[in-house]
Amino acid sequence: MAKLATMTVWDVQLGLAIHVKAPNGKYIVIDLGTGTYESGNSSPLRKRMFDNIAYMIITHPHLDHISDILNFDINSPKILQRAKSLTNEEVMEGVRYCDKAKFEKYCDINDRYNSPVRYDDENNTENPDNYGGLEIQTFSTSACDHSNFNNFSIITIFKFSEIKVVVCGDNEKDSFDVLMRRSDFKDAVRNADVLVAPHHGRESAYHSEFVSLVNPRITIISDTTKSDASAVDKYAQKSRGWKVRGEERKCLTTRNDGNITVEFGESADPNYYGTLHITTSK
Repeated sequence: MAKLATMTVWDVQLGLAIHVKAPNGKYIVIDLGTGTYESGNSSPLRKRMFDNIAYMIITHPHLDHISDILNFDINSPKILQRAKSLTNEEVMEGVRYCDKAKFEKYCDINDRYNSPVRYDDENNTENPDNYGGLEIQTFSTSACDHSNFNNFSIITIFKFSEIKVVVCGDNEKDSFDVLMRRSDFKDAVRNADVLVAPHHGRESAYHSEFVSLVNPRITIISDTTKSDASAVDKYAQKSRGWKVRGEERKCLTTRNDGNITVEFGESADPNYYGTLHITTSK
């Protein structure tokens, strides 16, 4: 019987919100973007109200990636990862009054999750058995200028049964330049099946060497009608292609395709190592 992980890239309109269900039922949440009431995705975090959120990653503290944070305590994760090199004082600097409560909540959570994760913790991501065999790696850099939080974004790599998914935050060229000097990072992202593109597909985040190394079958971009997803064509040119709804696709966007669901993992067919299936809500 096949064992699968399921990743949903929500059409949140604003920012990024990704939920990954591991083969053993545990959930990994990446970022807390919010959508519209019309789309039904106004609070993706509420959809996990009764689920086991074992692990959460906040890629970086920008509003479009933490806009759902006031719902954090509805179902708070066992383990939280965030850009620890950014201080609360830096995070709060220049915050608008209307957004103050959300950033104060981020700082409160940042202070709350201050205990190291034990290796024997049943949710420790260093042991794939804790997530039903799903391997999870993360990379980031603290070497960039603190004036641009985008470059502190955490990049996550999921791997299960030879299928690999790379999820970026809002990384821009400076952080990719640093990370691409690391052999372990290059080994981790090389020849992936799915790439969730950095910074909503914008030109400022497009890094040709990185995308060529990832060599994705398909690229997913979380964007809105207000987003300048100016590098979509470039991602499509460097993606190998995969069938979605019976059509060969190289690039999917939440703007045009709605919620995007990726199932990946063990194949029930003994002739294949892994399986990859992608569906959209539009």
